[in-house]
Amino acid sequence: MTLALGGTTYSWLHQAPFYDALRGLAATGFRQIEITTAAPHLQTSGFGAYERHALRRELAALGLTVTSVNPGFLDINLISPSNDFRRAGLDAVLGEIELAHDLEAPIVILIPGRRHALSPAPADACRWWLDQALRVLLDRAERLGVTIALETSPYGYLGDARQLSEVVDEIGAPNLGIAYDVANTINQEDPMDGVRTAGHRIRIAHMSDTWRGQWAHTSPGRGEVDFARYAEALRSIGFDGVTVFELIDLEPPLPRLHDDIAAFEKLGWSLERTGAVPWHPSGRR
Repeated sequence: MTLALGGTTYSWLHQAPFYDALRGLAATGFRQIEITTAAPHLQTSGFGAYERHALRRELAALGLTVTSVNPGFLDINLISPSNDFRRAGLDAVLGEIELAHDLEAPIVILIPGRRHALSPAPADACRWWLDQALRVLLDRAERLGVTIALETSPYGYLGDARQLSEVVDEIGAPNLGIAYDVANTINQEDPMDGVRTAGHRIRIAHMSDTWRGQWAHTSPGRGEVDFARYAEALRSIGFDGVTVFELIDLEPPLPRLHDDIAAFEKLGWSLERTGAVPWHPSGRR
């Protein structure tokens, strides 16, 4: 089974302007992209109706479809012990949901949060804060036809497939799923086990190469990720969404993206295949 391959504007962050990133993705052959809403590229605050209309026109002109929006989670922490920071994080993600709707992107990526390494807040408090945030976010996302995908992460809080699957099942919202990132879980679980554990809950996949002793998001072949095994795992669960190649290493993405894409194509990913559209409250896919 051929797997759909997408790209991300994150690859150009701090290296080139946002619209240059869009043009670079289109020129490389991508048709499905994830937009990273991080400064200095794009922030939901101050990005009004006119700017969104202009962006939709540019996307259409370039032949690009937005699969997902992802704030990058540098500052967002929905389980911070600080009421002010949790509220700011919640408002930021609500803005992501609004932007996803306006760009007709079906998915918002969400990392639950992170605990302080030296003085972590109690686990039951963290889960209560997360549940309260998800209640608000899922309600808004449902009304706008957006799916929230909880991403596996190396931060140490609900980072692996089993933990996120338990959250998804306990909440039971049809527009809540998982974003499985193989580079974020290489030190936590085998990708075959992780993908099969998350199973039908996976709405979108991320991939890049990394090392077990050094976290990275770099080109295939540089690190220790077994992409053939990852592809096998995704096929084994019948995954029909988009796999976003998250190249984030502060090296110029061009022209090596062409070689990276070719490596993934040998393993069965394709720029031409369109991933399935996730759940919509009207029943539309």
